[in-house]
Amino acid sequence: MRKIWISLNVFFWTFFLGIGSIISIKLSNNKNNFKYYSIKWSEMLIKTSGVQLEVKGKENIKDNKNYIFAPNHSSFMDFPVLFLAVDKYLVFVAKKELKKIPIFKSILSISGSIFVDRENTNDAIDSLDELKSDLKNTPRSVVVFPEGTRSNSNQLKRFKKGAAVLSINTGLPIIPVYIMGSFDWWNTKNFRKNSNKIIVNFGEPIITDDKQYKDRENITNSIKKEILKLQNDES
Repeated sequence: MRKIWISLNVFFWTFFLGIGSIISIKLSNNKNNFKYYSIKWSEMLIKTSGVQLEVKGKENIKDNKNYIFAPNHSSFMDFPVLFLAVDKYLVFVAKKELKKIPIFKSILSISGSIFVDRENTNDAIDSLDELKSDLKNTPRSVVVFPEGTRSNSNQLKRFKKGAAVLSINTGLPIIPVYIMGSFDWWNTKNFRKNSNKIIVNFGEPIITDDKQYKDRENITNSIKKEILKLQNDES
């Protein structure tokens, strides 16, 4: 019953505010308008889902800079908590399967997000190159889930190198992020406060200005090491 309630709210607020964001961006020709709608969408889902959000490490994020955020990923709620915790014009590198859902395809495309084929390396590289070019025209922060997909537990999966490659190509610093409680939130059967607390913990920026493509694996390892450190801090 709980998951049905959450799913209904996701559908309603995504449709209602998603349509609003599409109209606003098309009329103004300004993708930055997406921030307002993504924040409102997140606030409504957090409220109706009974989530208690706590943000740590916000001092590592400067208001006047954009970043590549590299968080662990274990439930749908990672999206709204990141929108609220980051509080910037924020887009995602999303899996191509989301293109099959018309409303998500429309919203993510017009907002400046991109879709990536996780099974096709060349296609993924082309998508990241496309994002790099668009970031020059419309600067923004980007979320790249290093695991590439949701984890089915609280354990980290193998990391892909997309965040490192995008950072090398754009010069944007990487912020490792550990999201605690998202997996437990989705799998709990009730709305108890203790089981609905989600913590977003931002690590220190990883700078890649002097790095090259050959360094992508070392950068990826640094991201995972920092997320594991943040995870241990919460244990």
